[in-house]
Amino acid sequence: MVVYSVIMFAATALFTVLAILITKGNASLINCYREERVKDKVTYCKKIGQSLFIMAAAMLVSGIVSLCSAAETVILIALGVLIAGVLIGIVRLFHVQKKYGGGIF
Repeated sequence: MVVYSVIMFAATALFTVLAILITKGNASLINCYREERVKDKVTYCKKIGQSLFIMAAAMLVSGIVSLCSAAETVILIALGVLIAGVLIGIVRLFHVQKKYGGGIF
């Protein structure tokens, strides 16, 4: 499970860097960003960045858990944490996009 952990740590680093850049106001990194449709750009960027931080945290925890053992139970727990965290992040992204971005698309 070391390879899985390395992949999760690399993905965590990528998501964290993107989250920091977006939270600081770099909205050009957000797909489907249309400046004229966003009501509050500062809050929009912060909320999108927070959603990415949630997904990065799930990836980090999943990678750490997978290092504990190669048992099937531990692997399933790691995958469960990953899936739950990514789903929470995606739902939150859709909610933020709908609320601040003027719609899903």
